[in-house]
Amino acid sequence: MKLRHQTLIIVLLLIPALSGIFAQNKYSTVTVTDSIPINLNNQYEINNVSIIPFSESIVLRGSVLERDSEYQFSYSTTTFTLSDTLPYSIFDTLIVTYQTVRLGLQKEYKKRSLVVRFDEDRGDTIRVVQTEGAGFTPEAIFGPGIQKSGTLIRGFTVGTTKDFSLSSGLRLQLSGKLTEDIEVVAALTDQNTPIQPEGNTERLEEIDKVFIQIKHPNATGVFGDYILNNRNGEFGVINRKLQGLMGTVNFDPHEGYVAIAGQRGKFNTNNFNGTDQVQGPYQLTGLNGERDIIVLAGTEKVFLDGIEMLRGENNDYIIEYANATITFTPKRLITNASRISVDFEYTDRRYSRNFFGGGASSSFFDNKFKLAFQYLQEGDDQDSPIDIVLSDEDKQILSEAGDDPLKAVKSGIFLVEPDSLGIRRGIYQAVDTLINSELFTYYVYKPGDSLSSYNVSFSYVGNKQGDYVREALGQFRFVGIDLGEYLPIIFLPIPQLKRLGNITASITPFENVTLNLEYAGSLWDKNRFSNTDDGDNFGFATNVFLNVLPSQVSLGSLSLGKIGFSYKDRFINKKFTSTDRFNEVEFDRIYNTAGSSSQEDEQFREAKLNLIPIDELNITSSAGFLKRGESFKSDRYNNTFRLSDQQQYNVFYNIDYVDTRNLNRKSKWLRQAGDAHYIFWKFKPGINYLAENKEDKNKGKDSLLTGSLKYIEINPYLQLIDLEGLGFTAKYSYRDDYFPLEGKMKKESESRAQIYELTYRGIDEVSTLLNLTIRNRKYTDAYKQLGFLDTEQLLIRSQSKFNFWEPVINGDLFYEVSTEKQARLEKVFVRVEQGTGNYGYLGDLNGNGIADENEFEPTLFDGDFILLTIPTDELFPVINLKTNTRWKIKFGNIFEQNSFIGTVLEPLSTETSWRIEEITREDDLAKIYLMQLNYFQVPGITIRGTNFFLQDIFINENRQDLSFRFRYSQRFAMSDFNTGIETGYNRERSIRIRFRLVKEISIQTDIVNFTDNVDASEFSSRSRKISDNNITSDFSYRPIRFLEVGFKFKFGRSEDSFPENPTIIDLNSQLLRVNISFAQTGRLRLEMERNELLANTSENFIPFEMLNGNQLGKNYYWRLNFDYRVASFLQTTVSYDGRWQGEGRVIHTARAEARAYF
Repeated sequence: MKLRHQTLIIVLLLIPALSGIFAQNKYSTVTVTDSIPINLNNQYEINNVSIIPFSESIVLRGSVLERDSEYQFSYSTTTFTLSDTLPYSIFDTLIVTYQTVRLGLQKEYKKRSLVVRFDEDRGDTIRVVQTEGAGFTPEAIFGPGIQKSGTLIRGFTVGTTKDFSLSSGLRLQLSGKLTEDIEVVAALTDQNTPIQPEGNTERLEEIDKVFIQIKHPNATGVFGDYILNNRNGEFGVINRKLQGLMGTVNFDPHEGYVAIAGQRGKFNTNNFNGTDQVQGPYQLTGLNGERDIIVLAGTEKVFLDGIEMLRGENNDYIIEYANATITFTPKRLITNASRISVDFEYTDRRYSRNFFGGGASSSFFDNKFKLAFQYLQEGDDQDSPIDIVLSDEDKQILSEAGDDPLKAVKSGIFLVEPDSLGIRRGIYQAVDTLINSELFTYYVYKPGDSLSSYNVSFSYVGNKQGDYVREALGQFRFVGIDLGEYLPIIFLPIPQLKRLGNITASITPFENVTLNLEYAGSLWDKNRFSNTDDGDNFGFATNVFLNVLPSQVSLGSLSLGKIGFSYKDRFINKKFTSTDRFNEVEFDRIYNTAGSSSQEDEQFREAKLNLIPIDELNITSSAGFLKRGESFKSDRYNNTFRLSDQQQYNVFYNIDYVDTRNLNRKSKWLRQAGDAHYIFWKFKPGINYLAENKEDKNKGKDSLLTGSLKYIEINPYLQLIDLEGLGFTAKYSYRDDYFPLEGKMKKESESRAQIYELTYRGIDEVSTLLNLTIRNRKYTDAYKQLGFLDTEQLLIRSQSKFNFWEPVINGDLFYEVSTEKQARLEKVFVRVEQGTGNYGYLGDLNGNGIADENEFEPTLFDGDFILLTIPTDELFPVINLKTNTRWKIKFGNIFEQNSFIGTVLEPLSTETSWRIEEITREDDLAKIYLMQLNYFQVPGITIRGTNFFLQDIFINENRQDLSFRFRYSQRFAMSDFNTGIETGYNRERSIRIRFRLVKEISIQTDIVNFTDNVDASEFSSRSRKISDNNITSDFSYRPIRFLEVGFKFKFGRSEDSFPENPTIIDLNSQLLRVNISFAQTGRLRLEMERNELLANTSENFIPFEMLNGNQLGKNYYWRLNFDYRVASFLQTTVSYDGRWQGEGRVIHTARAEARAYF
């Protein structure tokens, strides 16, 4: 069946559903008759909130009035007037009949109304306020059966440096029943943010998700963000994150669905091996190997050795969606034998993408025959590019490229146009040289140089496929032909369209016997700009699968147990493509398809026999045959034995043999896996066994090829199962690896690993979790001569919480060590909306045409840049240590309060925090994980490191009449950026005193000594040596409960000794505030602040950290904030800020916002 016929079938199936939708219109409309007396104003309004235009009929004195000539009707306001020439009396009545829609809305909503009542005491009528039972409340709007929560925000901002701008936000969650049969679930927001959730938790919280689901027993409608996960047969697999509409219908035994959506990403699968001593990060790439991609949050599925992993810092892996990198936690040991497979969706922001899908299924003859089909279409919209602009020349290149992406390329070298002075101001200089006696031109990054006349764009082409390496954003260096990863070319993105349709039939002639038949066809247009090569877009596939579930078989009175059988016969045309991966994760490895071409016809047959003579014994044998084209053939024979009572003992053994022939190569691969354990009391001893022997040879030859391998791995283990809250697992791994050397299999290395896991939750006071892995790999002398070095790998993750003698001592301890690969960081300034950033650009101070780091300065108010740090390309093997601890001690609770020592120590409490993070290239791992701190933060070895310590001592903590806090904190930091090493040191020594003179007056005083030192590269202006001493006192006077008047003053001196002539700034600051509270309704806060900064020199560069956003001289600030609750679910906020800094102009900013809560 052609795909256009399948589309027609979908439309035909939808017609009944659509007709049902249209048919509902007659039940949602109703005819209403109103009686309206004549009035002198000649303004009449119907009683309902809406009217169907031209459906009205107005009768006066038994005659039907004519529209326009005898009356005029305004359908938008539901009002009408009579013509002045129409004869009528004040005693007449109009009969208005019309059609309206059942909207469930009232004509008006009001909380109170003014009514006239008779007062018996006064003997006269009076007007009183009456509270309406159904006012403008959430219950009146949504109905009593709907559970709702959310916020509606509307506001505006205007100021001297800001244009008038509106802000809005909607967050609404609904759930409940609209009617007896219809249920609604909704999560709505009108906020659109590019921020994705972090990939370090098991559950993701997306902040801009829009979702509406309406359920009926026979139908479901979904609007907004949703995941389409469906499988029809072998090939019709789809799992997509979409934005649009989806509807499903279910009239047993018939069901179907239709999905129309914008598609946010493309699907891809990455397969790669791990690396010894590297837990991550591992880079994910797009379909064409591109690395500048963004993984869509929550779409990834990560498999390690064929087993699906769980996301989260406390689980198996974490993922950086923005950088498309995956890092495994210490719970999962990664080696060069680890097989990693990742399915994911990603966006490269080249073209907008659209998706359409639909399918239906029906069952007949008591579900013995089931027929289903599905049609899927996804593709790029070539007329809607996103982050690219295609010229007519670009489109011509794409049109001529056909299906070959290597032809869709243009030069990335651009000669800069001369400026008004005739000077070409580029950032790259062309250099001519001779390589192998041939003239060759390469480009050198030299911004600001008089010979730099070119701007050059580079593209990633793969390791050892290019001539350049990337040193920073926009900065590339020539390293030699085919010695780099980048070339000065631009790959033009090719829009594609993929369509897939399949039809399946399932027949169940007997109980436990099923025959599945499937036919699938695909159309893959690899270049929508070009008609070239479109003749090979179509491909097809078929599948026949017979499955006999294990059933009881007897021979006379002799029971043979249960026997099951299955047979699969699958054919895939070389041009067939699918929307998703339909094979099992390690299918290619299982059938040893390395070296075969996927652009060949594939024939796959597999038969499987399952024997269950007794419930405890299960034997499965299978034989498979795979053929691709005429040259590749692979035969597989697999046997699995399992003996288990599901409680005490389990024995498992699998033997797998694969015989592969490909052109002149032949391969024999024997794989074995086994596991056995026995549980007695609380102990579970066991042993795990893995072995493989793969021999790749050329036909007629005995020498082994490089793809050959052999290993033996034995893993005995012992597990303690929940002994009074204690769990413990110990495992020892013994592995020998063999690889071909000079055509013969020789021992490469031996690996020994110890793996421990400890959990304890036996008492309430202590809970702990520990994962420890130690692995050593030693190479033989033959391989050491080839440059292989012994490796040591250590993974530790420990997390503990303590709570002794509640509430005397409580604390926590975290420690994590892993080996990874990390890169130096690069500082990048990104432009944002003015006022939302924290940096301002001073301009091209050095005239090199590049925005350098020292040309940005921090700012508090009108910043239009933010600082990001991104990793560079070069990765270094590192050890990553993270540890922190926190302890809170209340000494007064240790001893009895009526004792002398208890009385003395009762007001004393302390809080201690210590955090260390270190990413270093130190070769001796023991120096790091044993925390020999003199080897931390070493220039040239440390990539990033921090050491932060905080000690607080409290006397009478949280007491208002008199309390003290003594604080000491210090922080050492080092970062190795691409522009150089930056070190920092901060120290704070402070005393805080709080006391209350009388009930109405309280004072808080802070005495602070602060040191802030930074040593940065010459390209940065961040270097400083600041010593700051200041005293701050805050007086608060509260004469009555709802009024507070405060006065705050601060005096201090800051000295920066980094310049040759130190900079000294004296500060005096005063702040007056008034707070007025309105009981349960609002608050008004007024502030006026004056800061004066006096410097001893104006010649030095003054760091932002000394000014804190102020200007030298006098700085004035005034602020007003007013919050008022209009109703229980309506909050308004008005704020006004003004400032006058130094000799600058006065800046005003006003904001207003209203929030409605549901």
